[in-house]
Amino acid sequence: MIDFDSFSDRIDEESGTEDGSNDEEAQDIIEPYRFEPSGTSSGEDDGDDMDDGEDIGRLQNTEWCQCDNCNSMDTVAESVCCREIPAVTRTMEEDGVHSCIIDHPGFRSGCLDIWVLRIAYYGYRQHYGHLQQEGNERHRYTAYRQLVRLCWGYLGRDIRVPLPSCAVNQIRRQFPSMAYHGYEEGQ
Repeated sequence: MIDFDSFSDRIDEESGTEDGSNDEEAQDIIEPYRFEPSGTSSGEDDGDDMDDGEDIGRLQNTEWCQCDNCNSMDTVAESVCCREIPAVTRTMEEDGVHSCIIDHPGFRSGCLDIWVLRIAYYGYRQHYGHLQQEGNERHRYTAYRQLVRLCWGYLGRDIRVPLPSCAVNQIRRQFPSMAYHGYEEGQ
């Protein structure tokens, strides 16, 4: 099981910033990759690194799924259910959703609505510049960022988290492609 509590500990609940500074100061600083939806950057080895083959049993099956919406994923790090991630379950419980993050009204409207994704992309473009991706690839990228915003708020530079399989697959169904990139650890 992936321990996502270490990510949550890094985020100040009140201000939503990594170091506890207020939001106004944080918004004045443009940080590339500030809201990227991807891996650990703590530099600490908590002994729970799933990429080292400890939990290879998660591949090619969905026995680990607790919401009945996950699909088999390509890597162990991506083979995680929304019910296993504290930030995601907290978001679900706050809004009375008890089954799966894909049933959350914020997920449907914020991550799957093409018009919301266009507006979110324009905000991204204003701060970071134009993405080379077009069409469904850009929509998927923006949808993943929106999911991170919904569940984690602000993660900070180079802090990446694997997204739940159920949500990733729902986004992929909505915005299909011939090839998918998948989760990568932070630099």
